[in-house]
Amino acid sequence: MARKGLWLGLPFLCMMAAGAWAQAAETGCPVPVDINHADVAQLRCLHSIGEKRAAAMVAFREAHGPFPGPASLAAVVGPKMAQALRERVVVTPISR
Repeated sequence: MARKGLWLGLPFLCMMAAGAWAQAAETGCPVPVDINHADVAQLRCLHSIGEKRAAAMVAFREAHGPFPGPASLAAVVGPKMAQALRERVVVTPISR
């Protein structure tokens, strides 16, 4: 029976993901957000990230260099928030 529930939930999850991508396309928000290249406006697209936190993320990146991975966000937003954002962010290297 557990498999049946899994298969019934899969289309729902796919619809939710498609809805998130469509909403992101309408608002101009990247999905996922590249935290090494995003500006304040793009970082604000992340759940629970407002103007101050987004500005702090940009300031931290400018002062300390690019984020090596999503977990390194913990230095700016705390470990719980960094864990919550992990699925919504990507890290790409910054070319010099």
